[in-house]
Amino acid sequence: MKSYYKHRQQKWAMNDAGLDQLINEDSFWIRRDKKSDLPSVCVTNELSTGLVCLYAGDWDRGVIFLDRTIRNANRLEAEERFHDTEVAEAGYPLSHAEAIRARALARWLLDDLATRPDPWRAAKMTPFSSITRDFSRLDRADLRKAAEMFVAWCLKKAEDRKRFVSTYTMNIYLQGVRCAMIANDLDYAGELLAIKQPLLWHHGTERELWSRLVETYPAMKDKLREDVASFFDRVRDPEFKEILDGLPTFVNREALALDTGITRQMYLVNASPLDPVDPRAVIEAVAY
Repeated sequence: MKSYYKHRQQKWAMNDAGLDQLINEDSFWIRRDKKSDLPSVCVTNELSTGLVCLYAGDWDRGVIFLDRTIRNANRLEAEERFHDTEVAEAGYPLSHAEAIRARALARWLLDDLATRPDPWRAAKMTPFSSITRDFSRLDRADLRKAAEMFVAWCLKKAEDRKRFVSTYTMNIYLQGVRCAMIANDLDYAGELLAIKQPLLWHHGTERELWSRLVETYPAMKDKLREDVASFFDRVRDPEFKEILDGLPTFVNREALALDTGITRQMYLVNASPLDPVDPRAVIEAVAY
């Protein structure tokens, strides 16, 4: 199992000052007086930055970005910002799915810190490792809802919805598959994986892997376990990319690595996919 931890630490250290600036300026929130074409960015960017901190062991600042992930998702829904403009409307329900998924994962990672009124003070006063945590916060109902929304966008609004040719659409579709698996709905995941749409490149590799898991779970053979471990190690790489005819395929590295880490924990490590999924165990496995 290859370690990327030193590389993650180096990248995190290079951006150290920028993280404080993001915290102080609350840079990711969209203004109330200005319509946004991409409303969910203020949620997904917060989650991604929080994960960068967590992977480097910076839980103090990580909790701040995770708390904002939840806050921003809630505000987007309360203010109905997903339909701000024609561009935003074209991105719906994908944008809403991204917000729901990010909020569910941030809640799971934060546990009871998510409800604290001042997460910065809470993080400074109370080390994350000393908090009594409840791992039941992995909201599988919300993740199942997000899965449906990801897939609905791919099949109804993506430019290549009649036949997937875009690596971006393939990426979004498989994000829906992973949400279904994390929601512990293997029947729905299997239905999505059986769709008569081409999934190529690393998207095809992922589809084949999850298809085998869905078809054989819980009686998985050693070869499947080895292949899941190999895929997990590949997508954990902070520089993971795949080049096609000189151009990179689309990869949301943070989402792919975290989702794969959770799926691995649920179906290969835990005795049952209904068992609590320990956030720290997943983060440490991805970050290693």
